Amino acid sequence: MLGGCADRGEPETEISGPTMGTYYSVKVVGVHPELSEASLREGIESVLQRAVSLISTYDPASELSRLNRNPSTDWIAITSPLHEVIEEGQWVSALTDGAFDVTVGPLVNLWGFGPARTDDQVPSRQAITEALARVGFRKLHLRDHPTAVRKDRGDVYIDLSALGEGYGADRIADYLDGQGVGDYMAAVAGAIRVKGHNAHGEPWAIAIEEPIPGRRSVRRVIRVTDTGLSTSGDYRNFFEKDGRRYSHEIDPHTGWPTEHRLGSVTVVSDTAMRADALATALLVMGEGKGAALADAERLAAYFIVHDAKGLSDHYTAGLEHLLCGSRGQGNPDPCGPR
Repeated sequence: MLGGCADRGEPETEISGPTMGTYYSVKVVGVHPELSEASLREGIESVLQRAVSLISTYDPASELSRLNRNPSTDWIAITSPLHEVIEEGQWVSALTDGAFDVTVGPLVNLWGFGPARTDDQVPSRQAITEALARVGFRKLHLRDHPTAVRKDRGDVYIDLSALGEGYGADRIADYLDGQGVGDYMAAVAGAIRVKGHNAHGEPWAIAIEEPIPGRRSVRRVIRVTDTGLSTSGDYRNFFEKDGRRYSHEIDPHTGWPTEHRLGSVTVVSDTAMRADALATALLVMGEGKGAALADAERLAAYFIVHDAKGLSDHYTAGLEHLLCGSRGQGNPDPCGPR
């Protein structure tokens, strides 16, 4: 999970509220006489509502929900924005050999992490096998002109939640750009877009938490500007059964929640949506394959791993220059106050 570190200098407006089953938080720096807090909130929440009406699996009236109910295996017309989100997911799927997969929805739902939350139960192997038959990003095809999607099976179910928070943060950023705001941080849960500088005229300070359930302790701080970033972790959304923990991060290849030592992954990328998807993919791949792919593709990624000593860190060269000192462990932070 990521959070902006507080700064005080120039005037700063902060707006937050619920969205997408989680929360959003926006900080705008500077005085904008034509933009009151009320008008900013109205504009931001209008943008987020449009995102929900496009990609939500929780809203039965959303475009995505209607697509999922459509049993056709012919080309189905979709809007350009929905095409854009699915196309991004397919790109990340190809890059990660299916570790990220927008068709993983049947497995997410089966394990009780979808719109219809169920009691904490481990599905039968037969149920997992049946759900796996509906999963696979190669079962989904996109057409650019006119924008459309085709499913190999009519029961292919698309889940864009691993892109959704990033998509929402990017749409807030577009809205703020359109209003002439030059310095802001826009977050939807752990997906963030930043532009310009914070209230002290410095790059935005973003806290990376330690991936420990029930604890809110900052491990590192990074300084970023004009970029997107996101953190995925296994420590917030899970259930325990018979002494074993089952994470909401499902491996599309096996149908089971991921099992490895990787606690969280933070990715910095051009957009929050891409960072969101890449962070999820690297988390599913684990500390070995995920880190190897991040190095090979020159991704800016930061990994926190559970080991015998507690936690250890690995980060790629693309992220190293963004790191500040550790927090919460008695160590000074060369990036200054939070």
